[in-house]
Amino acid sequence: MLKILRKELKSFLKDRRAVMLTLLLPAILISVFSLAFGGSNNDDDIQKIPLLVCDQDNSKITKQTINDIDSVKMIDIIPCSFDSAIDLIKRGKRSSVLVLKKGFSDSVKEMKHLPWELQYDAAHIQEMGVLQSLLSRALYTSVGKIVSKNAIIKNIDTQFPSMDSVARNIIIAKATAGSESDNSKEDNGMQSIMKLNTVSVISAKTGNLGLVQAVAGTAVMMLLFSLTSMGGGLLDEKEQGTLKRLLYSPIHPAQILLGKMAASILVASVQLTFMFGFSSAVFHLHIADKILPLAILIFATAFACSGFGLLLATFAKSRQQLQSMSTLIILSMSVIGGSMVPTFIMPQWMQDISVVSINYWSIQGFYDILWRELPIAGTFLTKVGILLAIGTTFTLVAFRLFRKNVLALD
Repeated sequence: MLKILRKELKSFLKDRRAVMLTLLLPAILISVFSLAFGGSNNDDDIQKIPLLVCDQDNSKITKQTINDIDSVKMIDIIPCSFDSAIDLIKRGKRSSVLVLKKGFSDSVKEMKHLPWELQYDAAHIQEMGVLQSLLSRALYTSVGKIVSKNAIIKNIDTQFPSMDSVARNIIIAKATAGSESDNSKEDNGMQSIMKLNTVSVISAKTGNLGLVQAVAGTAVMMLLFSLTSMGGGLLDEKEQGTLKRLLYSPIHPAQILLGKMAASILVASVQLTFMFGFSSAVFHLHIADKILPLAILIFATAFACSGFGLLLATFAKSRQQLQSMSTLIILSMSVIGGSMVPTFIMPQWMQDISVVSINYWSIQGFYDILWRELPIAGTFLTKVGILLAIGTTFTLVAFRLFRKNVLALD
């Protein structure tokens, strides 16, 4: 038994790259997941929520309200017109817009329900819960004081119309100071006046957002794993001598790689089609009127993932290297690209680097089709083009590595 143990350890330690990946993999994955869910406990690194603001009232009170909201550390105010804001939200560029409607200042003075509204993309529903809380708190500290003071003045003038002005001002000052220190009474008294209306810009008829996220995220991640495993067949053929026999036949080496690439794309397309068909049949994912854009994106995703699988297979020297390396890279791409968790809950810098992953472009494309219902022309075709460019780049690099690492060593 000890001899077998020594033999296995020697065999494992000979492959230095596999040893390094095996030992570093857990630490790297822990780091990636930790950063994706908020990073370190550094209070100075606060993730701000970008918020479009449309001031339709354009009054002194609305300007002061916007300044008070802008002072909240977790909110990043971006002034914008209403039409531009809605367009940005529908295209997935921004998550929400706060609309301060005409008559906002008059409602504050008259203590009527405030005409302010938060319109958002329901893909960011968790983020909106945090944002609503922050907005309400900011409004209570500014507009709430004005509403509270006006309510006190109205009550005093109603009950004591003939009160001396000096005594009236003293009572108002004391009552106002008391109301500011009693938050619970302020909340109860102004809850109906200051209630924030929320409206989803994306119609409910588009379906279940959680289902779209689950299907798209899982499909792309599993596709990367399965195609990397298929690419590993190249290493198996090399070790078994099958590749050498193929090279002795009247077949150009490029045809071997192209044949494997074509097979990977076909299998990937079938796998993705099955996943979406299964989700439609079992979980009622609405795809019936989206067949054409869905087919285009499935092919683009299959092409990019196939190129990725071949790239890793031609770079690795052994199956063990391929498995360790692919696990690390695929899980990392899946985390930052949005397969495991939506990208909007990540720190801003991770959202910025998520564009380097296949997962991000594919998932956002599926969002455009199944949730945002955008037309084929425009941002959807941009995502398809990027996936095709990624697949082409990976395939060209794989061809060079195939000649250098596989053919040269066979």
